[in-house]
Amino acid sequence: MQALPTILPPPPLPDDSEAPARTPEKHANLVRFQSELEFIQCLAHPQYLHELHIQGYLGKPAFLNYLKYLEYWREPQYVRFIIYPTCLVYLTLLQTELFRSRLGDMGFITELMRVGSRHHATWRVGKPAEDKQSEEKPAVSMAPLDDDEEEDEPERGQETKGKRKKKKSRSGNVGAGQAL
Repeated sequence: MQALPTILPPPPLPDDSEAPARTPEKHANLVRFQSELEFIQCLAHPQYLHELHIQGYLGKPAFLNYLKYLEYWREPQYVRFIIYPTCLVYLTLLQTELFRSRLGDMGFITELMRVGSRHHATWRVGKPAEDKQSEEKPAVSMAPLDDDEEEDEPERGQETKGKRKKKKSRSGNVGAGQAL
């Protein structure tokens, strides 16, 4: 017989009095809620999905109907209880035959785990920190050119090979990197 999950008693009321006992119906609903929540979150782990495939659950129509039933976890009043949102992605993918068939391939499972761990390694809750390079002064001056300092650029189609023009910098020196 399968052991039911441990159900905690209702929390005490603010005035430290005892909360009324749960009715059998409420208790049964709570057990069902916790069981389904635990199961759907297990779907976030690719090795668990692989095990479901090996044991043949993913080929049973009753199990596939149960997965469709679990779609209610996407509703706002239920999704707030989910800790591993990846389970909802896999729940959607489990609706496709191609994904279910690929779960038998251990290489595919390894790739799912690699992608998942990479996502969690780079995922951030807050805004990413500003790049320190953007705060530094740019290497090239962004000051506008005066009218007499316009660059001599060849028009398109004109050959400039071998005819490099030198330009004076703002300080009056000719620099090697300033040849056109």
